[in-house]
Amino acid sequence: MKFLGLPLLCATLVCLSNGPFFTSEAVAQSATYPVMIQLDLKDETIQATPVLATEQRVIMLGRDGRMWDFAPQNASNFTQLATSFRPLRQNELRGDLLAEFGKGFDVTGTGNYLVVHPAGQKDEWASQFEQLFRSFHQYFAARGIHLQRNEFPLVAVVFPDFHSYQKYAAQDGMRVSPGLVGYYSSRTNRVALYDVTHGHHDNPMWAENMATIIHEATHQTAFNTGLHSRYAPQPKWLVEGLATMFEAPGVWDSRNHGNFRDRVNKTRMLEFLEYARTHRSANSLAQFIATDDAYYKRPATAYGEGWALVFYLIETRPREFAAYVRTVAARSAEVGYTAEERLRDFQDAFGSDLAQMEAYFLRYITDLPNKM
Repeated sequence: MKFLGLPLLCATLVCLSNGPFFTSEAVAQSATYPVMIQLDLKDETIQATPVLATEQRVIMLGRDGRMWDFAPQNASNFTQLATSFRPLRQNELRGDLLAEFGKGFDVTGTGNYLVVHPAGQKDEWASQFEQLFRSFHQYFAARGIHLQRNEFPLVAVVFPDFHSYQKYAAQDGMRVSPGLVGYYSSRTNRVALYDVTHGHHDNPMWAENMATIIHEATHQTAFNTGLHSRYAPQPKWLVEGLATMFEAPGVWDSRNHGNFRDRVNKTRMLEFLEYARTHRSANSLAQFIATDDAYYKRPATAYGEGWALVFYLIETRPREFAAYVRTVAARSAEVGYTAEERLRDFQDAFGSDLAQMEAYFLRYITDLPNKM
């Protein structure tokens, strides 16, 4: 894990607290052994380590992977703890989760996951998350994108019904509807979802559970293995395009679905082809790359376009795509990501002629039905 900006955080917090509780020895030691700091943030007392600090912004990580992102003046009562920062081990975090969720839930551990789920449903949930995690690594390793080891056990929480899921999401600051079966929170570093089959996993609706697992766990894995940065802004078309790409069986389960057509997300392909035929403006690729506006103004078509662009790039330009995602993930959290910078990074990876790129992209996606 890369811990950034600690000396500046120390200076900032010392200034704010009017108390020199950081010593020069502690600052020097922290490069190898990150310090643990306790502070009050609104009505919460947290123990965490700083990963970024400026005079405007502080980011801290808890031992379970939880992230706090706040203005320095909103924190108070700083104390440096005697123990150094260390991510929780899986057995430690499992105990915390059992205490948090209580009766009616089990916690199943796999190699990389801890899944909180209704009692008695071990095989229905944990194995699916773990399988997707391994498929994710295999997919990108085969394309020259080597991922980092996740520092924290990955946590997924499965609720038995929408009501309990909605209550949890509200505490997490999320507003959900029955149509939003699950989400990944970069703040808590957890996936949360509800079982649309209410425990009847022979129900055809189980496919919707699986689709949610695939999409949201793809986000979680990408943000925990260095493919995306949890701290710096990431283009939404890249983040959502990857998640929708993994919805196709040939991507998340290539061992059993090895044909090219299995890698095509047919639903997203048809969404984009209809949009391209009826409403898409010519020469609009630059705008789509440069901002996230499409996902807020036209979400029904933006997800299809994000899928199409990521699928085209990774299928036809895998080496350049690998370089591009490394560039985006390595951006500093200390600065924003302007439209001009987003376009520059894209053109540095794939070429400056966006008109030509758009023509090739549209031709490739338009021709996909002929390859099915």
